[in-house]
Amino acid sequence: MADTKQRLRVLHLVRWYPNRYDPMPGLFIKRHVESAGIKNDVAVVYTHFEKNNPEFKTNYQLEYNVTNGVPTAKVYYKASKCTLNPLRKLINIIRFYRANRIGVSKVKTELGIPDIIHIHILTRLGLIGLYYKLRYNIPYVITEHWSRYLPVTGSFKGIIRKFLTRIVVNNAFCVTAVTQNLASAMQSHRLQNKNYTVLPNVVDNIFIKNTKPEKSAAEKITFVHISCFEDRSKNISGLLRVISDLAKMRNDFKFLMIGDGQDMPWLQDYADENNLTNKFVEFKGLLEGEQLVKEMSSADMLVVFSNYENFPVVINECLSMGIPVITTKVGGIPERINSDNGILIDQGNESQLLAGLNNFLDNKVRFNMEEVRSQSVGEFSPEAVGAKLDLIYRESLGL
Repeated sequence: MADTKQRLRVLHLVRWYPNRYDPMPGLFIKRHVESAGIKNDVAVVYTHFEKNNPEFKTNYQLEYNVTNGVPTAKVYYKASKCTLNPLRKLINIIRFYRANRIGVSKVKTELGIPDIIHIHILTRLGLIGLYYKLRYNIPYVITEHWSRYLPVTGSFKGIIRKFLTRIVVNNAFCVTAVTQNLASAMQSHRLQNKNYTVLPNVVDNIFIKNTKPEKSAAEKITFVHISCFEDRSKNISGLLRVISDLAKMRNDFKFLMIGDGQDMPWLQDYADENNLTNKFVEFKGLLEGEQLVKEMSSADMLVVFSNYENFPVVINECLSMGIPVITTKVGGIPERINSDNGILIDQGNESQLLAGLNNFLDNKVRFNMEEVRSQSVGEFSPEAVGAKLDLIYRESLGL
């Protein structure tokens, strides 16, 4: 067994991850993995279900590369065309595990036999972790990101799924969640483990090292909203209604709307109909890297008006740049947002949002942006999260 001076070998099995079709899914998982790699050797296996893709000819396609020092195997596997529904589901499950086996075999050539397995998102991957524990005595830990356990979503269903999830969770060394709210929701489903702990999402150093530009007195106050533009959860239509009301009262502000998603077209039409576009609202589309940081750094406040959330990583990113937030008190958000770094309002309460924006514009509420930044960097930086993961891994091995 490795001693305390050795770098441990950690195999990450992930349900979501940036892939050939979309660079955005599971970015927060990627940052967890790379943070874990600061103190230990890590590798990633991700599998992607190819459904209704006529160009996908083989059952499995393996993509392997080393990204930011992390050996990464992405295995794309083909959906079964069997017309019998139960048999088709069984074949797809078998292919899922076969795809993971292909990926694990590949990364083991670089990583070697892992000391510990890190599962990101239950339930199927958790069964692989359970197998390694029972067969090879390799412990596993779980990090859950999915909001399906929350009462507002009600999507954690199925007798078999619940039964297997309880076994997997009970046998893990520990379970981490990005908020206590999510951890409590999991426990409410009788997903019991003696070691639940909160592990925040990581903020990339590109945000932490950013220097906000000086703002002239003549410049308008800038609010920013960043999301996947899915209105059911993010309530962007409600935000636009509030912006419309605010625009009838004053013109000393602007909103940057960053992101893309399924409801973007009609939300843009809604903004056009209310005469907001290019006067009070700028739609920037999906931005990444330096472009995203540049736009965010110009903001004076982040606005999150979601109907439900777990804890969006964009809040961490903005706080780490010294940008306060006005947000609904849903999910795990109230665990970290208070009068020192933001304004909390009730879910769906448009009058409270309007009042909060007005108060900020009128300078009735103030925030020490340097204090907001320094506190957040100490909690959300890759080094801070990596150190916490290293402690978890070593405790799981009795080191």
